[in-house]
Amino acid sequence: MATVITLKLQVLKNIGAVYTKAKNTELNISLFKGANKELSFLAEYFHISKQQALFLSIIYVLNYKGRRVTLMDLNSYFECNPMKLLEYSDDFIQLYEKRLLLKKNNNYKHSYLKLKGVDEEFFVNEIITEKILKSEPIPDVLICIQKHEDIFSLVENLYNLADQRDDHEISTKELFEQTHRILEENNHLPFIEKINFLGISLEDKYLFLFVLWKFFDGDGDPSVERTFKLIYEKHNVCFLKIQKVLNKENKLIQEGWLETDDENFFNDVNMKLTEKAFDLLNECGINLYNKDSKHKNHDTIIKPSTIPFRNLIFSDDEAHQLKLLKTLLMEDNFKNTQERLIQKALPKGVTVLLHGAPGTGKTESVLQIAKATNRDIMKIDISASRSAWFGESEKIMKNVFQEYQSYVKNQTLIPILFFNEADAILSKRKEGFISNVSDTENRIQNILLEEIENFEGILIATSNLTKNMDSAFERRFLFKIEFQKPNIAAKSQIWKSKLPNLSIDDCDLLASLFDFSGGQIDNIVRKNEINEIIYGNSVDVKTLLEYCKEETLNHQYSKTLIGFKNGY
Repeated sequence: MATVITLKLQVLKNIGAVYTKAKNTELNISLFKGANKELSFLAEYFHISKQQALFLSIIYVLNYKGRRVTLMDLNSYFECNPMKLLEYSDDFIQLYEKRLLLKKNNNYKHSYLKLKGVDEEFFVNEIITEKILKSEPIPDVLICIQKHEDIFSLVENLYNLADQRDDHEISTKELFEQTHRILEENNHLPFIEKINFLGISLEDKYLFLFVLWKFFDGDGDPSVERTFKLIYEKHNVCFLKIQKVLNKENKLIQEGWLETDDENFFNDVNMKLTEKAFDLLNECGINLYNKDSKHKNHDTIIKPSTIPFRNLIFSDDEAHQLKLLKTLLMEDNFKNTQERLIQKALPKGVTVLLHGAPGTGKTESVLQIAKATNRDIMKIDISASRSAWFGESEKIMKNVFQEYQSYVKNQTLIPILFFNEADAILSKRKEGFISNVSDTENRIQNILLEEIENFEGILIATSNLTKNMDSAFERRFLFKIEFQKPNIAAKSQIWKSKLPNLSIDDCDLLASLFDFSGGQIDNIVRKNEINEIIYGNSVDVKTLLEYCKEETLNHQYSKTLIGFKNGY
């Protein structure tokens, strides 16, 4: 213990002695003779020359007094000719390269401070004090290379290098040199090991980890312009780097690790991590979000176990097509089909359009197919994707498909991407003079067309108005199943299935009198259930007829009902 204390005291004692002996010496040769013993000790401890030990000691003490030190401060301390200090410029450079000294450029604008180094403030690396107080040796190159226990503290360390570069404490070259050392020292972290094998440059590694820290920090997607200005001190290099990102020439963009906003002006463009990047993080045990909860803002994950079974009644043609679709989506059939399509170099995605009048069972068909095939549904709320904010709708539409792909990777069975009531995004694109709203809708449709073209999962869309559908969507859908309003026989079966206590004759009567869809019949059944809950009994046929009359707002069946009731 005594040896440890002696080392610490010796270092501090020798620094103090040099500080005292050097004051007002004009940097004469006699200074080095008079302080030879102290300078020799410090030179050996710091692995530097005696001249360098002199300047380090003076700056150390002045820093301890609470200020950074400029060349003007050193001139005043030594009371020497300013040119005298320039004779030792190489010593300052070596101290700086060894990271014993750090510096900050204040960027003074005064005309008399244009010479290199005049406006720099020097301060001793704080690691020196830590080493001295712990009586630990000083390494040959004093770079603060810390072995991190987790990726979060590591990327924060790297991010702080950009702040140092922005404060002119380090150069761009030094930023990347330190990044290289930090990554090498922390290759034990699985994510850093993966990063080192991505085949990207050191500069791109730093950029990727910079964007990752911004995500960790919750500070939003970083601006391309601001990020590169932080990293690169030379304006021409900074501009070229920005252009490479905007032109999709940067390798991180090309290989799908980062993506940018589609903004008109480069100073508005932000960068963000892609789903591919998040998947890499997940592979390394870094789970940044719950995949299910990520979708809750504009879609709903529906689990098949939560879907109640319903027996749907369709015409023979509709039933045949739906049975084929359900059979296809059974897992063994689906896998075999995709394998065959791949062998034939055909698109392997299954895209389905269910179209027809409202209330004919389109949405319920999707739910029942999902239940029968045990597949999750990612249900998309189209109204939410038509954001009132100009430009946001396109981003949301892209995100829908990105999030679906992310969700697929976490499921045993490929889920169904379900666009319910998709008329708004399937309608004909506007031509000629169009408004901003129409232009946005056109761009949403273009994105949707492109995504469906390359789609590899299961997509089902429902639409009520196919006459206004853009023809470009027709070939994108593999299956197009039309839902007709049920005929009298089908409607009678629907009435019987929903109200089993009714006689066949009563069901036929209701079916012949009212051209109701299954959804409208459901409304009648719900009123019957409410009556049963409140009054404790089922309604009779006369009351059902009244409910049917109320269901038709234009009362087109009034005369028929009056005549029927009088004769009943």
